[in-house]
Amino acid sequence: MKLKLSAKTKKAICIYVIVLLLLYIVVQVLPKVTDIFETTDVLKVGSLALSCETTGYLVKDEYVCIAGESGDITFTEKANTVVKKGHKMCSVDPKAQTAGKDTGDDGSRNRYSKYTDRLGDTDRITDSYKAPISGVFSFVIDGYEGTFTRDNMKELKREQVEACEYDSVDLDRSAIYKGEPVYKISGDDEWFVLCWIESGKAGDYPEGEKVTLELPAGNVSARVCYTANEGEYTRVIFELDVYYAEFASSRALDMTVVARADEGLIVRNESIVEKNGVQGVYVVDKNDREHFTQVKIISTDGTYSVLKDTTFYDDEGNQVMTVDVYDTVLRHPENALEKDLKNQEGDD
Repeated sequence: MKLKLSAKTKKAICIYVIVLLLLYIVVQVLPKVTDIFETTDVLKVGSLALSCETTGYLVKDEYVCIAGESGDITFTEKANTVVKKGHKMCSVDPKAQTAGKDTGDDGSRNRYSKYTDRLGDTDRITDSYKAPISGVFSFVIDGYEGTFTRDNMKELKREQVEACEYDSVDLDRSAIYKGEPVYKISGDDEWFVLCWIESGKAGDYPEGEKVTLELPAGNVSARVCYTANEGEYTRVIFELDVYYAEFASSRALDMTVVARADEGLIVRNESIVEKNGVQGVYVVDKNDREHFTQVKIISTDGTYSVLKDTTFYDDEGNQVMTVDVYDTVLRHPENALEKDLKNQEGDD
């Protein structure tokens, strides 16, 4: 049976659809169109934080204990506990059912072989059940404890680092076999984060610069301790001595590096042009006349720039009067610049 709508109902539905379309235009389309036709901006005081997104690789002094015997194990501390060098971390009962057996006695590979293979022959292995260094006690290993060290963090190849698989394993259990990893200690007095930043942006992070690293488990303060231009990318190493919740269990982390936040007048980069070798903007006065005004850029994030206000000194030591707060500037000054240059040629 077909449902027939009355003329009144059809009209109501049409009105409803039209209202929805109008709402969509007002909310979604109109703001974008308005922005396209906006021709000027008003300069206001603000701050601009220089930042970039990259992957950070944690570099720590780490030691992994490998079991010298099989047996039931009892740990003396909970994960993420800070311990002193020489502190007893566990005890093993060799009289248990696992006693006398080596890992793989049943014909299978070591259940942790993937990670011990990564460790390879490194001096970051100990067979002592006492902490080899002071640091954070952890059950999590990834096998790269002998790879990401302060001794070779300047030599690791970006392609090699990015090609690694950064999975890890939890070692917490009640029984161990000889040859298996038991626990890890990570020195937390000083640690590092290695990353690569596009060389075009690396200038924002000179050696000695203090930055903030926005990491998944929270923000931490760091200092740039080493940089090396390697072509398209620059190797940047940060030094840290602060607490980070996931310090012991982390290796490769997505992060945002935030450098200084500069304050001044905020302007769109598209408003800045170059005239006769000088950077500037076109200021619109009360009589709608456009004047080229030289500016000094403090910093930029690629989209916006921070400008010095009122006055500054150029490279030759001359005082230059520049833009001020609430000045109105052209957002797209290309036509004004072209007209200016033509008038200049006519005067010449």
